[in-house]
Amino acid sequence: MTDKGFNYFLEKFSLPDWQVEVDLNTINQYRGKLPDKLLFYWEKMGFCRFKQGLFWIVNPSDYADELAIWLGEDILKQDDYYVIARSGFGKLYVWGEKTGHSYTITPTLGWIYQEIGEANDITKGLANEKIELFFAFKKTKNVDMVDNNSKLLFDRCVKKFGALEYDEMFGFVPALAISDNASIKNIDKMNIFVHLNILADLIEIQHIDFKKLGQMAFGIEDTSNLPDLNSLQ
Repeated sequence: MTDKGFNYFLEKFSLPDWQVEVDLNTINQYRGKLPDKLLFYWEKMGFCRFKQGLFWIVNPSDYADELAIWLGEDILKQDDYYVIARSGFGKLYVWGEKTGHSYTITPTLGWIYQEIGEANDITKGLANEKIELFFAFKKTKNVDMVDNNSKLLFDRCVKKFGALEYDEMFGFVPALAISDNASIKNIDKMNIFVHLNILADLIEIQHIDFKKLGQMAFGIEDTSNLPDLNSLQ
């Protein structure tokens, strides 16, 4: 690749271990909607899987229906949104044409986290720089999940169930938002699209921003002195 940000991402996540070529029609479909640099990544690497499914660069059209269900009409009116990447546990990273990385959806918990976004930078024509940073700041441990003892789960899931396919994720049965039991005993491999739809019907979706996440994480009202919780995404 040709930029330091994505190269730094590859140092942590390694080269894709599965990929499918993106045709020119698909790239042209998103020209002017998503950053040119992201389309360049598609051209070079395709839609692809990293670390046996821990992290994916995905076709936004595959997630359009699920995104509409989770975000809802009120949010969808604010911008045109696309799922550009996802995790092995179904976390969806959402990019807005005008707002950049504006939402992160964590279906296992029923959370829609509103990111700070990059509206001002997008207006200044810095979308390519922001998408580069989006990948550069990703950490494997933050894309992963932990069990009840704060031990990372993904590698143990792969050992138990095998690597994920494009339409698969690891999910909790019963749903983690209901049971609050993040044990590998409660994890199964499942179709991501089916599971995202089931979770949307099954659990209460919570809209969370920086302030609310700080209150939940630290049990305090004043979040002015908290660390940057966006680093957890």
